[in-house]
Amino acid sequence: MNHPGTPAVPPRLPVLDGVRGIAILLVVTHNLNLLTDPSGLAARLVVAGLERGWLGVQLFFVLSGFLITGILIDSRDDPRPYSQFFTSRALRILPLYYGTLLVVFGLLPLLHLGTAATPLTIGSLVLFLSNWVQPFQPGDSPLPHFWSLAVEEQFYLLWPFAIARLSPKGIVRLCAAVALAALAARALLIGLAFPSAAVYQFSICRMDALACGGAAAALLRWPAARAWLLQRPLQVLLIGAAVVLAGAAACNGYTQYKLTTQTAGYTALSIGFAAIVLALACADMAPVPARWAAPLRAAWLRRFGLYSYAMYVLHVPLHGLVGLPLLQSWGWAKPADLAPAAAYIAVGTLVSFAAGALSYHLFEVHFLRLKHRVRAMWANTPAGATTTRTA
Repeated sequence: MNHPGTPAVPPRLPVLDGVRGIAILLVVTHNLNLLTDPSGLAARLVVAGLERGWLGVQLFFVLSGFLITGILIDSRDDPRPYSQFFTSRALRILPLYYGTLLVVFGLLPLLHLGTAATPLTIGSLVLFLSNWVQPFQPGDSPLPHFWSLAVEEQFYLLWPFAIARLSPKGIVRLCAAVALAALAARALLIGLAFPSAAVYQFSICRMDALACGGAAAALLRWPAARAWLLQRPLQVLLIGAAVVLAGAAACNGYTQYKLTTQTAGYTALSIGFAAIVLALACADMAPVPARWAAPLRAAWLRRFGLYSYAMYVLHVPLHGLVGLPLLQSWGWAKPADLAPAAAYIAVGTLVSFAAGALSYHLFEVHFLRLKHRVRAMWANTPAGATTTRTA
């Protein structure tokens, strides 16, 4: 919902598709890296960068918080906004998610491919609870990356009701409280000697990224804040970058499971990435989109963003069930040099992109088209069925 006189936030901002493209490239190259003991300065620098690819997940969380919160605020005056929201999310997420589970745990075992897992692991995947189970059963799941999808799905289920009656200003306050709670939860779990993987995957520990993204979306719909932000996107971008860099300096370059990274580091990344996303959104909303953001609007990068969900879902099973067995059969399972490791990453990324494109155009798009039909159906719902809300 927008206040009178406040122009609507566009439903799609090209620059954020580019940011999504960067996020998926970070994650895919991180997970395809096989060079664990690099020799030589160049190899060590490349591997150090690849090891930080987990930051792409944090960026995805911030983007999700930003986009979902924006959708929820903007749709408050729609007929049955909850029904529209949950139907839209289900059509976007569930077909490919459950289709992948069906192939991995239903079809592949019939072909005697190694996809065995305990009933607890399979059940947690089916119920989007793998992030609560996987830290205590490491190595059991052929789909270990699905933990982040579980975090997002849990966010989708709770967040609409948490912000239902809040103004944008109230949402910002709630987001600040959630971010502080996430930091406190991480500190508590670390103090209780929980596994690092639990701190990394538990929803409550990662909600600060989603909340900071949500705060950015609310600020863009808070007239006083929005007017200030739209005039200063570059300054906001520099502030966000400074926060990210300061966090890197304090957290050993965001080493994934380091204590400082899992406490202050996650918070710094959440705030910094949210500021960057907010700045880029403001840059795209200008009457003439800011030229300094043009690289993120590149068609090839936005294409990676378009296919990012399928690429995320498929790249790990392709790596584990196809890539690694092929490398092992050729005797290249653990490349010792940068060149073959980089070649595998490049080929694996292109294969993941191709798989994502095929999935999107041959499978996902049919469900996405249903979203428009559902939206039209709810638009024809009698006004008496609409629930009254306050901003």
